[in-house]
Amino acid sequence: MSTGFSAGSQALGYLFQARYALYLILINKEELELAVESLDDVTFFEDENNPLELLQLKHHTTQASLTDSSSDLWKTIRVWSTQLRENKISLPDTLLTLVTTESAPANSAAFFLRPVKARDSKRAFKILLQVAGNSKNQALTKSFEAFQALNYAQQQQLIDSIQIIDSSPDIIDITPKIKQKLIAVRREHRDAVYERLEGWWFAKVVKHLRDNSINLISGFEVREKICEINDQFKPDALPIDFLDLEISAQPEISQDSRRFVTQLKEIAVHNKRIEKAILDYYKAFEQRSRWAREELLFGDEIEQYEKRLIDEWERYMLALQDEMPNSDDSELNKKLGRKVFNWMEQDADIRIRSQVSEPYVMRGSYHILADQNPPRVHWHPKFVERLSQLLATT
Repeated sequence: MSTGFSAGSQALGYLFQARYALYLILINKEELELAVESLDDVTFFEDENNPLELLQLKHHTTQASLTDSSSDLWKTIRVWSTQLRENKISLPDTLLTLVTTESAPANSAAFFLRPVKARDSKRAFKILLQVAGNSKNQALTKSFEAFQALNYAQQQQLIDSIQIIDSSPDIIDITPKIKQKLIAVRREHRDAVYERLEGWWFAKVVKHLRDNSINLISGFEVREKICEINDQFKPDALPIDFLDLEISAQPEISQDSRRFVTQLKEIAVHNKRIEKAILDYYKAFEQRSRWAREELLFGDEIEQYEKRLIDEWERYMLALQDEMPNSDDSELNKKLGRKVFNWMEQDADIRIRSQVSEPYVMRGSYHILADQNPPRVHWHPKFVERLSQLLATT
């Protein structure tokens, strides 16, 4: 529902700028570096002092034409005219590119500036000179003045340096084009790799903007990230997505009656360790759910993994019980329970696949097993016997 104050189209423009920048860095040489909102919407550098290409990106949600009096065209010319006059760009060393979802009408100035065989920058220059000299469009007065402030040779050089990419894919349609550039990624994994790559990319752009675009983004860095993500989809690996997950509202431990929490309270584990256990539980739950949604698991792989976890836990528990007397001593049982729990947290390294080394997967999976009814693993040796009583009191 629109309120009349919506900034939706403007927000889409910013998102399009970031997403299209990812596409641009993938189709350019990997040694080039990119800046967002520096000299232009997107700027490519060979080094930080030599801009090779300035790009203006224009996104529209409705069909429109890039006419000779288009505000998108003339506002862009104003930006580049000002930069040329202030010696911020050097022509013809810098390519000036306008990318727009608008279409250039036949025989328009924009039509003659497209990077095709029929390109005719001289005809485009003649058209734009006439528009700047004769137009009564007051909204574009400053744009005309900026262009006319250049001398004739500068004006001609400016127009010669412009290329216009019209009818560009919009913010939705550019996505499959980015995926097509992930040529090293197996086709069945491209959606998942793209989703993770774009998440990383948007975070990278946000940090880049926060730092005032001082640190350029390298094409090498993007390609290395693609390789890093892609490696997580090899047969002996799985992607790790929730390493930085945080719980917005940590539950009150004393009021938490979930079985895996009750188990930890029963062996007198410190509340801070219980909080970390809860976080591991959430991480593993979300991670396993995402693997299942993305169909990254083999058949009953989770069930087989849980059987391995239970078997290793049972072996360790039985070995401890052989060494300790079967006792009703409360403190002794708590001590044994903490020893089993410490083994799980600190010593055990049971992986669902050989390259999935992140501990929260195993730890959280153990807590998922400890939370089932009845629990399939437990720390306190008498917990199953005491379960009904404990749940009644909590």
